[in-house]
Amino acid sequence: MGNNKKNKRGARGSCEEETGTPKRPNMAATAEPISSELASLAGPTLMEEIPGQKESSIAPVEPSLIELREMLVDIKIDICSILRENEAMKNNMDELKATIRGQNVEIANLRASLNKAIKQFDDAEQELAETRKIVDQQEEEIAELYDLQDHLEQYTRKNSLEIHGIPEQAYESTEVVLKLANALEVPVCQQDIEISHKLSRRKGVKPIIVKFVNHKTKTNLYKARTKLKNVSFSSLFPASTAAARVASGKIYLFESLTSYRKKIVNKANEMQNDGSILSVWTMDGKIFIKTSPEGRPIKINELDDLDYL
Repeated sequence: MGNNKKNKRGARGSCEEETGTPKRPNMAATAEPISSELASLAGPTLMEEIPGQKESSIAPVEPSLIELREMLVDIKIDICSILRENEAMKNNMDELKATIRGQNVEIANLRASLNKAIKQFDDAEQELAETRKIVDQQEEEIAELYDLQDHLEQYTRKNSLEIHGIPEQAYESTEVVLKLANALEVPVCQQDIEISHKLSRRKGVKPIIVKFVNHKTKTNLYKARTKLKNVSFSSLFPASTAAARVASGKIYLFESLTSYRKKIVNKANEMQNDGSILSVWTMDGKIFIKTSPEGRPIKINELDDLDYL
């Protein structure tokens, strides 16, 4: 009976060997290549030999199918997350590109506007330079016209003198001019006087302006003005009233000057009072000063000339 069992088992084994039917694959053998591949991707595992230890002390550890499945699920989750991040990054990049394109357009517009503004500024600057040139030329022309007008006006005054210090109550005709000329020992007759009258003045005694027929008579009387220090109002008009004598002052004789030349003379007089210059006088409408007794007379043409003495 024991022999029959052995024969059956042997017979079964003989049939399987003869038919050559492949055996069912071992699960461990199937998982071995996968685990080896994962192990090679994941890096060193417990299956690798640790330096300094003997090979017999290492026990090979093989992941199970569940662990492999969990690892694959985790990898899939990570890949999906990376894909989502990539998609979001792509969207952000698209938005950024759109923003950059918009900014490039805006920058191009700004650049065009800036270039236009620069051109307008350059044109305006050029126009301003041309306008300044025209204004400078016009100012020079105006200054020349003022100078010409001043010379022409002074020329019309070349035969005129102004007498200061004679009260208005004593003035009736050209008699005061004749008496003053007589006191200065200058021969003047009524025919030598073209016109004489009072000048309008807001304050003080109004001066008398007299225009002579010829320049020589005016010049002779003006040069004799140094003798005025010995002439007083009472000596000219002994029969004048007390009020007229009180209103009178020291008598002065000046050339009739234009308003601009009077400004120059007034400023020079202030400088003389301050001691900056020694003296100031006029001759034929021209203004002269001296800064020292030994110095030569200096002709003054402009107000600014007094600032550079």
